[in-house]
Amino acid sequence: MPAHRANFCKARTKMGVLTEAMMRLQGEIGAWRHERVVMQHDLARQANERRSRVSALRAGFARDCAGARRAWFGPTLSERRAEERQQQQLAKETRAEVQREHERQRLAEEAKVKVQRECEQQRLAEEAKAKAQQEQQAPAKAKTRPLGNNPPKPVAATAARPPVAPLAAVHRLPLKGSKKH
Repeated sequence: MPAHRANFCKARTKMGVLTEAMMRLQGEIGAWRHERVVMQHDLARQANERRSRVSALRAGFARDCAGARRAWFGPTLSERRAEERQQQQLAKETRAEVQREHERQRLAEEAKVKVQRECEQQRLAEEAKAKAQQEQQAPAKAKTRPLGNNPPKPVAATAARPPVAPLAAVHRLPLKGSKKH
């Protein structure tokens, strides 16, 4: 082999080793980059989990403190107001229910009275009908003078109205602004 070719092969071999080293480094850089992205996602997820745990712990602690404060000092002003509002709402609903019940009872009583009136009217109509039928069936007897020494009984006369004096004529003043002619 000629000398210039030998140097070329050595150079080519050095270039092949260098290319392979570059390719290997490029692969490692890509893998490390991927691992770094995965690690960042894991850190973000773990941070979010820890944040939620800490927030739950703080909420539990706040509830415990509020419960202890309530046990020591009684309910807070806002809790008392909320309870009063709730009691007022309950009383309002109860009053409305009582009013609805009274209205139902009143309507039931009215219906009952109406049915009783209708029954009474029907009974009176039937009595009047029966009386009319009896009058048609039996002719009325003529009234006769009593026989014997029994004189007729006196009947009271209707009271006459007392005489009333006529009223005096009223003199009216003319309307304001009217002219006499």
